[in-house]
Amino acid sequence: MSYTTDHVRIPESAVINLKNASHRISSKVTTPPEGAQGVIACQGGNMSGWSLYFDSHSKPTYHYNCFGQYLTTIRAEEPLDDGDHEILIDYQHDGGFGAGGLATLYVDGEPVNSGRIERTVPIIFSMSGETFDVGVDTGAPVGPYPHGYPFSGEIHEVVLERMSRRDRETRRK
Repeated sequence: MSYTTDHVRIPESAVINLKNASHRISSKVTTPPEGAQGVIACQGGNMSGWSLYFDSHSKPTYHYNCFGQYLTTIRAEEPLDDGDHEILIDYQHDGGFGAGGLATLYVDGEPVNSGRIERTVPIIFSMSGETFDVGVDTGAPVGPYPHGYPFSGEIHEVVLERMSRRDRETRRK
């Protein structure tokens, strides 16, 4: 599914479900000469969710928050130059209900960092109205950044892709 900055405050049930499956989150962005900051896309809130964003040093970053207890941050080592870029997180799920997996961050087709997510949210990120947003985090921040944290560059597209089916045992739950 493809999303743009027109997609903010989208209920979790209206967005492709990436839980308990391998998936990719990709974005095409243009970063400004002064450096990029802000949220590319996020889902959930400060108690559970994920966010793909640029930190205050213009480094692409992926943050996964499992119930506010298990936090994983995967960040590029270097800031990006201005211009057009593709930022992608590739998550390979171990299989199973709420199981973990390996997340790899790519910039312009090259892997720049990876990390293990030990546990994942199995059913729902939020029952309190947290949503999916492109270009801003409209709820309680998923990641360690200020409320809102709008993207300072241009977002052309965000694509969410589920790459595997949930295993039979997980589908029964």
